[in-house]
Amino acid sequence: MKLEQYNHCVDTYSDGLFRFDLKNLKNTDDAKEIVQSSFEKLWIRRKDVDFERVKSYLFKTAYHGMVDMWRAAERTS
Repeated sequence: MKLEQYNHCVDTYSDGLFRFDLKNLKNTDDAKEIVQSSFEKLWIRRKDVDFERVKSYLFKTAYHGMVDMWRAAERTS
């Protein structure tokens, strides 16, 4: 994935990813953290992720981030 493609992904999917996270987490800061983490992981793996499947990769990464956050919250409760 090239830099232009990555930037296109950020512009295209960041809002939808944030709304997906916010709907499930009900916390703005946590949702922003998950979105940032998902795009960071995409940047790190940009050479391995197929541009045509980037939306799926981002939402799957965000979902797993939310699950990790829920598990961490259960342990501290």
